[in-house]
Amino acid sequence: MATNHQADPATSSPASQQPSDGWFYSNEERDWPEPPPEPVPCEYCGKLRYHKGKELSNMGDRIFWIPTAIPCNCPGAVEAREKERLEREQEEKRKAEDEIRRRVSRLRCDSGMRGRFLERTFSNYLTPDERTAKAKETAIRYAQNFDNMSQKKNGLFILGDIGVGKTHLAAAIANDLIQRGRPVICMTMIDMLARIKATYDKREISEGEILRVYETVPLLIIDDMGKEPPTDWGVSKIYTIINARYEGYKPTIVTSNYTDTELEKRLTPQNGDDMTARATVDRLREMCEALVMEGQSWRSR
Repeated sequence: MATNHQADPATSSPASQQPSDGWFYSNEERDWPEPPPEPVPCEYCGKLRYHKGKELSNMGDRIFWIPTAIPCNCPGAVEAREKERLEREQEEKRKAEDEIRRRVSRLRCDSGMRGRFLERTFSNYLTPDERTAKAKETAIRYAQNFDNMSQKKNGLFILGDIGVGKTHLAAAIANDLIQRGRPVICMTMIDMLARIKATYDKREISEGEILRVYETVPLLIIDDMGKEPPTDWGVSKIYTIINARYEGYKPTIVTSNYTDTELEKRLTPQNGDDMTARATVDRLREMCEALVMEGQSWRSR
């Protein structure tokens, strides 16, 4: 390479104001092996914008020039770049929000919730008395702390008579988490067992695959446990799911009309062994905090 004379730093060209360590600038007075790119006038002030480049070892004495000329620092150019930056940030934000909406929509489709489940939120949960207000506070706190809860007792066992709002609170937790992008499955035990059984007649998904979904989803909500007629097959599937979530410290919410002792009996097949039912409920005792709901049925108000 020939002389190493650089352009006068006092010149008005933007290139002369750039750091020169390791860089060559197209407005420098040099014996270039090849002509540098032509300068580009600033569209705002008219000053020439030069290019900078580097000598690459694998290119001999040739210089690789950056295709885009050095930005001008005149007020018009600075303002235009700031406007472009803000527009780019807004576009990125819009795309991110669109992706969140698509993800939430997918999560709702995958959640198993239908119809009224999707409409149940904390905002439309009625609190006519102190007991229902406290139950709502507990559910809201659970949803808010979901990402930071400890591994032990990270579930809820929501117990109460028919119509006191158990399902509404469970669905409200699901909807809140889904809205924040957290995968949730929320369905009745009857529907869960029906979906498992449906795999026996389908080839696109196996029983093992759907069980893994139930066992590993970040939050599984089982509504109306104990309402389904107990069978050896059904109870064994319930235990398989609950035990896997117990072993993996996966949060689980169960709603039921029955106490834990009553649930053991409800899950025991007629004239069958109660061992699986007792093991299932025992896991739930270790996994879940009890939330007892009392009061008048909403359906009679």
